[in-house]
Amino acid sequence: MLKIPPIEFEEHKLENGLQVLLHRDTRVPLVHLSIHYRVGSSYEKPGLSGFAHLFEHMMFQGSENVAKNEHGNYIDNAGGRWNATTSKDRTNYYETVPSQYLELALWLESDRMRSLNVTQESFENQRQTVIEEKKQSYDNRPYGLANLRFEELAYQNWAYAHPIIGAVEDLKNSTLEDATRFHQTYYGPGNATLVLSGDTGDGAVLKKVQQYFGAICDRTHPQVPDLEEPEQTTEKVESMKDPLAVLPAVYAGYHMPALGSPEFYALSVLGLVLSHGESSRLYRKLIYHNNWVSGLSVGPNQYKGPQLFFIWFQVQSSVNVDQVLQAVDQELERVREEKIPVKEIEKAKTQITFSFVAQMAKVARIGELLAHYALFFGDPKRINQELDRYLSITPDDILQAAQQVFHPLNRTLILVEPGT
Repeated sequence: MLKIPPIEFEEHKLENGLQVLLHRDTRVPLVHLSIHYRVGSSYEKPGLSGFAHLFEHMMFQGSENVAKNEHGNYIDNAGGRWNATTSKDRTNYYETVPSQYLELALWLESDRMRSLNVTQESFENQRQTVIEEKKQSYDNRPYGLANLRFEELAYQNWAYAHPIIGAVEDLKNSTLEDATRFHQTYYGPGNATLVLSGDTGDGAVLKKVQQYFGAICDRTHPQVPDLEEPEQTTEKVESMKDPLAVLPAVYAGYHMPALGSPEFYALSVLGLVLSHGESSRLYRKLIYHNNWVSGLSVGPNQYKGPQLFFIWFQVQSSVNVDQVLQAVDQELERVREEKIPVKEIEKAKTQITFSFVAQMAKVARIGELLAHYALFFGDPKRINQELDRYLSITPDDILQAAQQVFHPLNRTLILVEPGT
């Protein structure tokens, strides 16, 4: 089995609960700082959706020593990159800067962790921004509403069923007090992981972290969501008209076990066998030989809890959708009945290895992976173990997972047709 040099890092915890992960890499004079808060849309409560994404915006609205929207300007002027993302399971804020600006990044992140301005003005402004974002990204974009509806239909548990961006009515009806309560519950050192990856300088970097973050009081009292998903006992099928869509599209999903389960690794490998590269099974059948589809995406949806094995394809205008669905079903039935040949599995493992090694070339990706394993598994050391989990998958593993997951009653299906 392939062995690559392990990623070396230190793990510390400050007295206020902040988890600190330090990876030193002096190949290039850059340092990546990322703070991951253990909060995403799955942590929200019915009637108060959209808050995790709202605070992705709110966190740039100024703090005690940093004016509104100045956070990004500081990083831009230092020649760095910055952004933030929200998922179902976590929210992160990051910047990659020349190493001489490490303390600038520490100061900026610590200032907004300690003293974010959660005001009526910023709340109202960013609430409207998110509402407009929903219009642009979903309501007025081809297949946007289908993207929102798919998980709402597939999941019975509201935690994963509702969209990350939230519901417009919930945002309109929420108050500043609701926002303040959400912020105090989740956005503090005791509910966060800070990663520094790259040219962090000498051994004094932990002292610098302590200097900027150590005195921040932890007021958080996070509530971990229940992500349990009931077994699906009947197929769910809906049809939608989309006036913005040019071609028909199909969304299909099969419930599968959570991230890190044996089935997750087996079906991740299978996803590549089916759709990654011109020699993959569905590419050859749906695109190369028949030119039935113009787009194809296959694989687990990468959530922390119960996942969906996702299959999406866009159908050429002259092609019968049922014909394409039948071809996909036949391929899934094939993987339920026949072991995948070792040659196909080895190709997928080579693709996984290439992707994993390529990520290790960037200090930003190393930092994000350390935080990912810390938050999702409670074990950042998995960064040195995860590749082996994929490389150990056998034809029997894939066959067993396919037989467990790919059956008609476990499927959710949305058919999108152009038109009104």
